Order: sequence, then structure tokens, then C-alpha cells
Amino acid sequence: MTKVLLIVALVIYFIFGFHHLANFITADEHFWLPNSGAGDRIANYWNAIEKGEWRKTHINDKPGITLAYTSGLAELFVSPKGQIIKNGNTVKIYDPAKTLEINFAYRLPILLLSGFFSFFFFWIIKKITDDKWIALLSATGILLSPILLGMSQIVNPDSIFWIFGISSTFSFYAYLQKGERKLAILATLFLGLSLASKYVSVIFFPFFLFMMVAYYFLEYDQWKDNSERFKKAIIKNGLVYLGILAGGMLLFALMMPASFVDPKFFYNGTIGFHGMLPIFLAAMVINALMILDAWLFKSKALSFIFEKLSFLKKILPQLTYFILSTSVIFVLFNWLSKQSLINFSDVPFDAKQAHFFRHLPYLKQYIAEFVPLTFALTPVALFSLLFIWIKGVFQKLKHSTLVFIFSVFYLIFYAAVIDQGLLVTVRYSIILFPISMLLVAIALTEFFYSSYDRKGKFVAMIFATIALAVLALRLAIFLPTYVFNGNLNLPYITLAYTDHLIIPVVLIGGAIIAWIIYKFFPWNKLKSVSYLWIFAGLVIFNVTSIYLASPYYFSYTNELLPNDYIISGAWGYGGYEAAQYLNNLPNAKNLTVWADSYGLCEFFVGKCIHKAKVNTSKYTIDYYFQTLQASVPMSFPHKLEAPSVWSQYINDRLESFIRLFKAAPLVPHTVTSTQNSNSTANASRK
Repeated sequence: MTKVLLIVALVIYFIFGFHHLANFITADEHFWLPNSGAGDRIANYWNAIEKGEWRKTHINDKPGITLAYTSGLAELFVSPKGQIIKNGNTVKIYDPAKTLEINFAYRLPILLLSGFFSFFFFWIIKKITDDKWIALLSATGILLSPILLGMSQIVNPDSIFWIFGISSTFSFYAYLQKGERKLAILATLFLGLSLASKYVSVIFFPFFLFMMVAYYFLEYDQWKDNSERFKKAIIKNGLVYLGILAGGMLLFALMMPASFVDPKFFYNGTIGFHGMLPIFLAAMVINALMILDAWLFKSKALSFIFEKLSFLKKILPQLTYFILSTSVIFVLFNWLSKQSLINFSDVPFDAKQAHFFRHLPYLKQYIAEFVPLTFALTPVALFSLLFIWIKGVFQKLKHSTLVFIFSVFYLIFYAAVIDQGLLVTVRYSIILFPISMLLVAIALTEFFYSSYDRKGKFVAMIFATIALAVLALRLAIFLPTYVFNGNLNLPYITLAYTDHLIIPVVLIGGAIIAWIIYKFFPWNKLKSVSYLWIFAGLVIFNVTSIYLASPYYFSYTNELLPNDYIISGAWGYGGYEAAQYLNNLPNAKNLTVWADSYGLCEFFVGKCIHKAKVNTSKYTIDYYFQTLQASVPMSFPHKLEAPSVWSQYINDRLESFIRLFKAAPLVPHTVTSTQNSNSTANASRK
């Protein structure tokens, strides 16, 4: 049954995943896709391998090697020749049909890898939870997460990193539980692939040690009466930990032979990564001390520490869950109340990197880091996380060790990015989404199966009412807009008013639903039928989320974020649709468009300019393409006709715009060499 249901979820994933797969180009993709003139990194890797120029296998500081292996499969079937018809210094002309062919070929392997890896997630999560339904719900949540689905359509190292990074983490945890050699081998393999995807994978070096120590501490009761068994476990696992790190780094070096030509590439991509060396050395010392204590003293020192600190077994999880839950609740309340607690209006959450971030107070930095995850999870996922964390503050959870260890990862991750002065975007925090889906699956089972006493029923009812109220609100938006095409003669609720309506809807509707659930819900008969209903509910919630965000899945933002704010801009989405508008104009091939970002030119049949400085006496501009995240500064030497001739708002958020402006004829004597003009750009936005 569970495998059949997983296949159903996979089919839904592919239905949405293949839709619009080739019809956009996001930020940074042009560095990886061929014939862009901006790097062609995938082709550069394989050219270096073919010619034996090993130093050149260092193609980027991500490093993105696994992307070359995955999307690089397209090079066996597609030639980039012909995509750029004219490749001038200023003006370019593309073949849109060739662009679509290249995009599809390079993205398809990522889409397939992400989809079929759900079978591994199902297997490994079943291994660590001994529960096939938790495994199914986790894998389904991963497949049908709008953000992870959107990531699977993008040629970017992050699209591969989260798969291998989380696979290595799950495998290592499973090894700690089961002690099976194959699990250690899998952890090693996936760690190496993760390092070859993105250097930030070094966070797993200390996290694996934390997992090991936390597992010993929380599960110490199974060893306390058998010191010999505990000693052997410490020595064996400590050595395996070293082997996993060494094996992962070796695989990384083999996949990037530049590591052998110039060791600095290897060093910078592993223990020499920013801020990692002292942490790595501390981890090695701690591991060595545990091994020596086990070998020489039969782990008496570690046992003594565990015995004396046993009172923390309850306090540490409670403190962790309290910090996480209150952080998310604070973020929700702050934004729903128009930032009445802390004003973040000057923080661009859609920005790739904010250099000013280091100058913010630490508490403000910490709260800001939670914003992308809070508003990029579906409501059911977000409330499930809140449920399990709040319940964990008051009651012991069924999979307590697993939930605690992976909950702490959020705090470790955010501490690491704050240390680097980085404001994470949704893409930079992508590793948190599969972890969240595992915790959501556990939360759903906790919600239904551990809620039979009066206190449990009360907590369950609160979260059920919130979830149902959000679903009702979503239907109020969804039905008039998509089913009845706006012709339904009912009061229409738009996303612009979501922030005003969500609180009264939850309070009034929730009170009614709570009483019905408490009075009539068949708590004692739940287990016989509920799993299928939980799965169906999860699929319905996620499918509606995906559909409402379609086809711009990676820009998904849930209803809880007021419409005035964004966490993710267009980043290339909508350029195809803008190009179609232009392509349908008379004499489109003779038109010239000046674009401030990637994503339009590649689909436009006419002449396209993507430069900061253009002599408009030499090049006549017919249209301007403007986005929120402009990659080149652009001023407007023309008077612009009307506000815009075409516009689109990603996810219906006014700040996430893409626009086309028609240029009025220039005054004959006007010759403009453009310079950065923020005032003009800001005026045009308004």
C-alpha cells in the first residue's frame, strides 16, 4: 500500500515538474548552461577532463561538480550550437526554440534524480523510524514541497546539494542506530557527493559528531549496564566517523582532480572552508578523547559525564523546542501585525547576500534568518512543525532522539550563517526543507496517535482548527479564481487582504470547528483508517499550494505572509511570458529590447541588449524589460509610454514584478551613455 501511494505522489510530482520545465531561466543558470558566454561551467569541466587539464576541473567555488555529472548528461544528446544567432558585443539574437531544447535537456536529469530519489528517502526514513507510514509521509512531503519541486527544475548546485547532503545525514543517523556497514558506506558516498556539490557541506563534519554524542547521551540507558558494549560502540563509531569524513573528502578530490594539482583547492573545499578549521580540529580532539577514554578506561569518563548531566536529557530538548517554536511564532506575529515588534522593512529577504547584515544586532539577525523558511513552508508543514515543537516542550515525543537531533540542526545552521554574515534566502536554506518534511511526518503521526488524553486532545484541536481555517481561506481564494474564473457570485477574498482576514477566520471558525472535533471525532477508532486520510490530506494541501504557485514553484510564499512583503523575487521567472508578448508583436524580429536581467533575451526573436552602458544614438531601443532583481543597472533615456505595456506579479505579490515598457521616440539631438540611475528605476517601480 505505502509503495503504491508513493508512486501516486511521484506521478503528481512529475505532472507538475514537467510543466513549464524549459520556459524560464533563473539567476546564475547562465553560468552553467552552454552557449551563454558567461562561463559554460558544465562544458568546461568535461573539456578539462577530456584534455587532461586537471587544474581546470575547478570550475567554480561552489564547486558544482555533481551538477556537471547530472546536467552534463545533456551534452551527449544536445548541441548548444545555434542558440545564439548573433553574438555581438552589445546586441545578441537568440533562437528561442534552441533555448527551450537546451533548458529541457539540462534540467530533465535533475528533475528525474530528485523524483526517483524519493524511493531512497522512503527506504532510509523507514530504516530510522521503523515506520513505513512516516517514511511515506516524509517522502511525499519532499516530493510535493513547492520549494523543493521548484529547485528540481533549476540548473544550480543547490538542486543537487540538498539531495546528497540530507541523504548522507539520514544514512549516518541510521548507522548509529543499526550499526550496519552498508549505511556507513552510504553516508561516505553521499558526503563526498555533497562536498562535490557545494562546499557548505562541511557543516556535516561537526554535525555528525554532534549526532554521535547526542545519540550516546539520549540513548545511554541501553548501554549503562553493559560497559563493554558501550566501549566497543564508542571505538567503532569514532573510527567509522573518521572513515566517513576521510572517504567523503577523498571522493570529492577524485571528482575534482584539481585537488591533486593544487592542494589549496582541496583545502579550501573541505577543512579550510571559512571558519571550519578550528571547529574541525575541535571535533577531531573530542572524538579522539572519546576513543582514548573507551580504549584505556572503558569509557568511564564519558559515562561519568553522562550520569552527572542526565538531568539535561529533558531540559535540552525542551529548551531547543522552545527556542524554535517561539522564533517561528514571533516571526508570524511580527509580520501579520505589520512588523509591530521589530521593523525589518530595510532587510531585502530576496537578496542573494546582504553585506549590511553583520551590522544588525544579533537577535535581529537570528529572527531574520527564520523568515524565509517560515513563509516558504506550506501552512500544513509550518503548523505541523509548531505542533511537534510545542508538544515537545510539555511531553516526551515518540521519536524523541531523532526529533531533537534534527531540530538542533536548525540552530546550528542559522548560527553558522550568522557567523558568516549571510542573510539566507530560500535557496541558501534549502537543506532545511527535507529535514522539515521528516519532522512534519513525525508530527502528523504524533498529532493523531499520541493525542488520546485530555491535554493531547486540546493541543490537537487547536492545530486542527488552524489547519482547517487556512484550508478554508485557501479555497475562498482558489475556487473563485481558478474554478469559476471569477464568475462565482460570492464575496471574493484576494491575497491582498489575507493578512487582515486570517486572524478572525482562525479565531471564529476555529472555535466552531474545535467544538465539533472534540465532541464528535472518533478518537478511539482512529488508527484503523487514519493513515490513508492523513496521506490524502497532505497531498491535497501540497497540491493546492503547488497549483497556486504554478508555474513559478520556487517563488512559492504561503498565505501567512501579508501581500505587502516578499521572501523571493522573480529571479528569471516570467521572462518567457514577456518574450511571448513581444514575439507576437508585428515585426518582432526587428525590435530591440534592453533587459536589466536574464530570462527574456533567450526567448525573444528580436535583438536584445543586456548591458549596463548603451549608446542609444547607435542602438534604437523599442522596449525596456525591468525586474525587481536587476543584474545590470539601467537608466531610461527615453520617456516611457504609459506605466507599462505588459506586467506580471510573481505569486501575486506587487513587489515581485516584471514589466515591459515601450519607449517613446528620442529627441533627435539626445545621445545617452547610460549610468546607474536608481531614482529613475525606483520611480518606474512606483
